[in-house]
Amino acid sequence: MRRLLLSALSVSLTLTAFGCQKNEADSGPKPPPVTSKKPVHAAEPPKLNRVPRADFNRLAAELDLPIFWTRDANQDGAISPDELAVYWGAVPNASRDDYVSRGAFTPKFTTAYEEIAKRYQTPPTFGDDDEGQRQKLVLEELAQSRPTLIETDLTHASEGEKRFVSDILKAAVLAESLYQQQMGMAGFDSRIPPDDAASRMMFFRNQSFHCTAPKTQGNPKCSAIPNPPTEKLSGLYPSGPLQDPGFCESLQKNKDESLTDPFTVVKEGEGGKLEAVPYNNVWPKEMTAISNLLKDAAQAFPEGEEPALKAYLNAAAQAFLDNDWAPADEAWAKMSSTNSKWYLRIGPDEVYDEPCSTKALFHTSFARIDQGSLKWQNLLDPLKNEMEQEVATLAGKPYKPRKVSFHLPDFIEIVVNSGDSRSPSGATIGQSLPNFGAVANEGRGRTVAMTNIGTDPDSREVQEATGKSLLCSSVMPRFTTDPEPQLMSTVLHEAAHNLGPAHQYKVNGKIDREQFGGPLASMMEELKAQTAALYYADWLAAKKLITPEQAGRAHVRDLTWIFGHISRGMYDEQHHPRTYSQLAAIQLAMLLDAGAISWHPDEVAANGKDKGCFAFDLPKWPETTKAMLKTVAGIKARGDRKEAERLVADDVDVTGDLKHLHEVITERVLRAPKASYVYAIEL
Repeated sequence: MRRLLLSALSVSLTLTAFGCQKNEADSGPKPPPVTSKKPVHAAEPPKLNRVPRADFNRLAAELDLPIFWTRDANQDGAISPDELAVYWGAVPNASRDDYVSRGAFTPKFTTAYEEIAKRYQTPPTFGDDDEGQRQKLVLEELAQSRPTLIETDLTHASEGEKRFVSDILKAAVLAESLYQQQMGMAGFDSRIPPDDAASRMMFFRNQSFHCTAPKTQGNPKCSAIPNPPTEKLSGLYPSGPLQDPGFCESLQKNKDESLTDPFTVVKEGEGGKLEAVPYNNVWPKEMTAISNLLKDAAQAFPEGEEPALKAYLNAAAQAFLDNDWAPADEAWAKMSSTNSKWYLRIGPDEVYDEPCSTKALFHTSFARIDQGSLKWQNLLDPLKNEMEQEVATLAGKPYKPRKVSFHLPDFIEIVVNSGDSRSPSGATIGQSLPNFGAVANEGRGRTVAMTNIGTDPDSREVQEATGKSLLCSSVMPRFTTDPEPQLMSTVLHEAAHNLGPAHQYKVNGKIDREQFGGPLASMMEELKAQTAALYYADWLAAKKLITPEQAGRAHVRDLTWIFGHISRGMYDEQHHPRTYSQLAAIQLAMLLDAGAISWHPDEVAANGKDKGCFAFDLPKWPETTKAMLKTVAGIKARGDRKEAERLVADDVDVTGDLKHLHEVITERVLRAPKASYVYAIEL
């Protein structure tokens, strides 16, 4: 399944790696200490237990301080030097050395702590004017997310690996700059008032001046900058035509197919004629710089080490120069958990979040391989073509089963996400790529599941509280915050992207974007994959490859996943469809209609407080999910746009009882801030 300016993104590193070079003036000899014969009474050190950990992290973000209290290891309520991480943010080149030296806090940390403690004791007040209300809304936006740290310790890596990682982190900065230019957001951070720390953090977190959290999105007064523009913004299409509500549809119907090529920018030529310009001709400076960094990263490894990764790095470097991504895809598809300890994908891939859902957006996903995937690979690898036959049979004519040879999901532990891979809240937990070209068309793509997303203690505590607020007590024996059920669903979801009618499948000579239009095509493909994940869980249980208990736990976790996406709303602040929210709404309606789940308005939820809860009828799930997949895969197989639009009209744009259920789900899920991931890397 499945977002700053160059100076606004820097990854926290220790030693003298990227992000922590010291100024030349700081590296010279120090004067001898001044001594005194007079007795000196040491000042009592400030108490560091004045702010609880959750509030410390929340307020540090509001103050645009790139520091994070990781855990209270000794449970004394006070932050210790070994409990502090420094992550990248609005402070360029932030380093842990700035805040901790020789095992003790530095004066810079003390100053930061005092700022946080002052804010904790005395929250800010705002005027009634437009600027005061804007700043108040910015804090409301930030409060809906919870800074959540992903920390990677590479201090024991080889020198070659450290050089490689440093180069990739620099390239990730540039990829994020490209993404910001694609989204039409480049340069707007310069309009943030100099003393407005919260707006700087919001712009960093959202990669936009727009508010995106459920309670504040769509509010024209909520913005990281004063007096924001109100028109649609994009660096991928000309501004004038983009304001036309029918622009994207007309683009799909244009006979010039280069206009919908995913790796081009649409510009206006003479007489207003639309022209397609390749990415490398639009952003040559950044793309050349990334190319050079990838070449250098490939040279960091000794001869004979990481050959598959080096081949991909060199192929991707060339793609950034010539905009031909097919050779990079071929090299990337040859990488696996058995021939590299690293996972890297850098370039333009997903299309969901741009106005027409047609152009591939730049990102970096960088991770370490988690060998835990071998269990699922060994289980599912012999079944791939049988799984293809299952979905083909349910999809029906004119789709015909293919022989598929895709990689089953590798498990990865994210080191850093940038650009389109970095969301304001939440994170991608699985992905299948590429989306275009021969590797995708022939089912030879690569699939991954992220194993260190949502597994931290804070996130698991929120998951349990949310689950208990919406599920009936009868469901709780199958509810768990253990990541294994979600991981299984993610593996099946990502595998399903390579099965049945996918993005590049043609019916009547047209691929899905041409049949459905970009946003609807994206939603239908994700709906197919997630519905297949529901179906395959019971299919595997029927084959006795997993237990019915495992399938049941996965279904309960899948329903809580549905709750989370419904709570985000069906459309973003510019009324662009939210892909996962819409598919979640459709699945909720289908499961309710079939009686596989039911809403009990008078029963108290498992938390003993909330009235109204969801119950399960698990024996109904196998036939229900089979019927669901038959409907969804059949729509894609036939290119049946009218039926896809009917699903949206009936199950997404809801009224009456379903709308009330959406409101109940949203209220209960949004009681807790959503995770907003930040990254710290020690080299």
